[in-house]
Amino acid sequence: MSDLSLLLPLTIVGVVLGTMFALPAMGLVLIYKTSRVLNLAHGAIGMFSTFVAYQLGIVWHLPVWMAVAGAVVFAGLLGIFIERFTIRPLEGRPPLTKVVVTLGWLLVLTSAAGAIWGASAYHVPVRVASESTIGLPGVRVSYLQLVSLGVAVALAVLLALFFKRTRLGLAMRAVADNVEAARILGVRVNVVNSAAWALGSILAAVAGILLSPMITLDTYSLTLLVVSALAAALVGGLVSLPATFAAAVALGIMHSDVGIWVTTPGAKTLITLGIILFAMLWRRSMLAEVLEISTA
Repeated sequence: MSDLSLLLPLTIVGVVLGTMFALPAMGLVLIYKTSRVLNLAHGAIGMFSTFVAYQLGIVWHLPVWMAVAGAVVFAGLLGIFIERFTIRPLEGRPPLTKVVVTLGWLLVLTSAAGAIWGASAYHVPVRVASESTIGLPGVRVSYLQLVSLGVAVALAVLLALFFKRTRLGLAMRAVADNVEAARILGVRVNVVNSAAWALGSILAAVAGILLSPMITLDTYSLTLLVVSALAAALVGGLVSLPATFAAAVALGIMHSDVGIWVTTPGAKTLITLGIILFAMLWRRSMLAEVLEISTA
């Protein structure tokens, strides 16, 4: 089989991978738009929540739906806790201070997960669907890939409807546009911020659970999911959910297809870091806003 004959199946895998990047990337954008905090612990939150699903479903042998539900609830509560007790008290402090706090949470969560479940040990992931394959024109895909793709797209659509049709979603948009004006209009900004952290953390948890059967389930691999998510979020300017979703899918395809032409170890990581660097240089005003630094 020639390398080019692998292009279609690898591209399909890349689309699935890209939608997995899109979920935490949209969570990053959601948190940033409302609370103006770049959450570097986002991947660690998804990783730790995935291990909660592992504990419930694999270690304690609970049904898959209960393991997933438990992990999702845990992620939401963890997001609320981080915002309420470590981010909100820093209101008025420089944004860089809050970014450093999220970096601290990354270290805490990865260390705690390593102490509880083992930092480098292989763990059997919770599978929400079978990995047996079905034939499509020119390619075979697994039920797990189809379910993961369907869940990711459905969540993206529901998130768009949430912002347009619900009071909380409209309140989040108001806070994102102008927090002081929203406060004057009676929006409970603190509640909105907590809800954004909860929802963003849930998206990271869902991505981690769906992605873990496709990669190695350990404290390292899922935590690094934040790097790809950050790349997509930065391309979207940390404000546009549709652009972030599209960038994540494109990045997933690039990750999957790059092996056809490039065999250098670490090429995927270098490409992702290159995208982050390009996006930061391209959107210097955005970087200045994130960290409150001068672009002069």
